[in-house]
Amino acid sequence: MTTILIISPEAWDGHFVSKHHYAMELARRGHDIIFYGPPSLDKKICLEDICEIQGRLRILRAPRVAIGLRRFPATIRRIFERRWLHRLERRIGQRIDVIWNFENSRFFDFRFAGDRLKIYQQVDLNQNFQPDVAASTANLSIAVSAPIEQLIAPFANQLVRITHGYAPIGNRVSLPNGLEPEFAKKGVNAVLTGNLDISYLDVDLVARLVNIHPDVQFHFVGSFTAGKGLHALTGSVPNVKFWGRRPAAELGHFLRLADVLLVAYQADEHLAQLANPHKIMEYLASGRCVLATRTLEYEGRSDLLEMRISRDAYVQAFTEIVKNPSDWNTPELIAHRQNFAVKNTYSEHVNRIAQEIGPLGLLLI
Repeated sequence: MTTILIISPEAWDGHFVSKHHYAMELARRGHDIIFYGPPSLDKKICLEDICEIQGRLRILRAPRVAIGLRRFPATIRRIFERRWLHRLERRIGQRIDVIWNFENSRFFDFRFAGDRLKIYQQVDLNQNFQPDVAASTANLSIAVSAPIEQLIAPFANQLVRITHGYAPIGNRVSLPNGLEPEFAKKGVNAVLTGNLDISYLDVDLVARLVNIHPDVQFHFVGSFTAGKGLHALTGSVPNVKFWGRRPAAELGHFLRLADVLLVAYQADEHLAQLANPHKIMEYLASGRCVLATRTLEYEGRSDLLEMRISRDAYVQAFTEIVKNPSDWNTPELIAHRQNFAVKNTYSEHVNRIAQEIGPLGLLLI
């Protein structure tokens, strides 16, 4: 059994993305996982067992190591972080073998970790505090997109590009109440998931689809602010349903009932940042047709996504898809998209990462 500390800029109780899924996959393999999200306001250090998953996973709630630590001289900063790590080890009564950091604003100088295995993974381009130091002091750096790879490649000791993963959930969760009747209203259903308040979302484009196609039912699944953004433009339209934030285990039902899944971002303005949205792998796992604005990581993959560069072309493609959704969701196309997702499960990713590391990769198997 390996003890692994995962450092994440996102809390455990937020929307589950790569950090959370890697933690659960490693726990399923029999490792002891400690997940440290953003620092807590409480001065005490406490550990909370997550009992509903397979394996042992504990959430670490702890304050900042020191106020303003990032601006300390490197030698002093490493002393503080090394002492913090030793205190944590004394608290849990065992040595931490692996530091897996998704941050570059905290613990970015891996030299504090000594001879432990050190993995740096960057999933957001705008997480841009000290990526050069993180990459240069880690044993292995992982990038999820070409722009991130280009950012850290000059500094990394070893670099691998691995896309977002797929976390199979299966059909263990029953259909949410009222889901099927809502999807039966119009006959054709479009689904958009994620943070509906995110500044990158092209709300004007989505609203345009809604207004042009009153015959299509639009399902928006994710957190939103009433009366603002997308909700302000479409919240009162009869063919729109805002479902709010739903448990991750339920999302598969929404996706599988869709005729078309939407990725609609302001790609012209934020092309590099939006090179590889996490939701696309979840979409592909459902097998349903995906219509996306420009997404660098999937350019040239028309077998997986219907991608359109201009807003007019996007609207035209949507109109074509909803005319005959079955043409875009044949059994062969569904199987092809699903097979791609299956080849990119978090289990497969961990195996690949372990292989890249070499002999020390046995700590992850």
